[in-house]
Amino acid sequence: MVWERLVNLVCRPPRCEYEINDNLGPRRFRLAGRSFQRTDLELINSRGLRLQCSHYIPDQRPAKMPTVIYCHGNCGSRCDAADALQLLLPQGISVFAFDFSGSGKSDGDTISLGFYEKDDLRIVVEHVRGLPWVSTIGLWGRSMGAATSLLYASTDPSIAALVLDSGFTSLTKIMHELSQQYMQQVRIPRMLVSGAITLLRQSVQKKARFDIRKVDPVSVAGSTFVPALFAHAQGDDFVVPAHSEELYNAYGGDKNIIQFPGDHNSQRPKFFYDSVAIFLHNTLRPESESTVPSATGRTDEGQLPVTPLPPRNSWGVRQALTPTDPGEEQRQLMAAIEASLKESEGKGKVSTGVLQV
Repeated sequence: MVWERLVNLVCRPPRCEYEINDNLGPRRFRLAGRSFQRTDLELINSRGLRLQCSHYIPDQRPAKMPTVIYCHGNCGSRCDAADALQLLLPQGISVFAFDFSGSGKSDGDTISLGFYEKDDLRIVVEHVRGLPWVSTIGLWGRSMGAATSLLYASTDPSIAALVLDSGFTSLTKIMHELSQQYMQQVRIPRMLVSGAITLLRQSVQKKARFDIRKVDPVSVAGSTFVPALFAHAQGDDFVVPAHSEELYNAYGGDKNIIQFPGDHNSQRPKFFYDSVAIFLHNTLRPESESTVPSATGRTDEGQLPVTPLPPRNSWGVRQALTPTDPGEEQRQLMAAIEASLKESEGKGKVSTGVLQV
């Protein structure tokens, strides 16, 4: 049933599988004429789950240097930091990448699009902050990683910079938008959308033990004052650009916003990377470099020495929301909504016949 796939888009999308030696590359490598190393490590989050991490640093490290923590999307992993490595390492900024719990090679069976991930990020920040040579810390997140970075930064004003690519305002709003796409195809009355969302919330809570209503980045945007660069692809039809625009308008700190051609999962253009390079150079102020490098910095061989992962969709393909048998989908979903309504009425939560989210 497509509805079950919609639930999985929230808490169990396709998991990124990768090989450390191939997709993370060699432990030592050269980039822009300098030597770097990758240190792999494990951290334990507050739920006792192991987080698999990699820290990329120069062989000849200055006494102090900033670090950017890269936060991947919901189908991603630390492998997704490859572009950040090419951009930031030549600029004198170390990069810390990790797999959120439930992602990549870290422990955990489900994700939560920010609810538990912000606690994972807290553990990572505490580790990085404890390194005596780290000066300032920036966060670079994409999609789920952007939402997580904003949620965390609202509690930690010591973060020096935020790059928020394709962030969303609230998980409830995303679910409304995706559910409406689906329900139009199975011809569920509009008045029952709230009931369907409540059914979705209950299903997610049962499977992943979190409430989608509590993943609400826009609610903390106004009280967050870390300098932020918001970014969004103009053709994104999963998390539409209006989400970043709303976050930008609500944001309390110094801010800028950029848009560029592409969609939710497309390769970002040079304009995006140039904007990020300038923003992070100005906010993190690496001591070892006096100029901002081009976004086209490459290894001596022309590319970072890793095997790229095949393209994937962070929110699942559009076909995932297309029912093969709309009539049967309608029957099953209506029965599930009716059962959910009766259960809620029995608990005294509903008086109008339409559930409120």
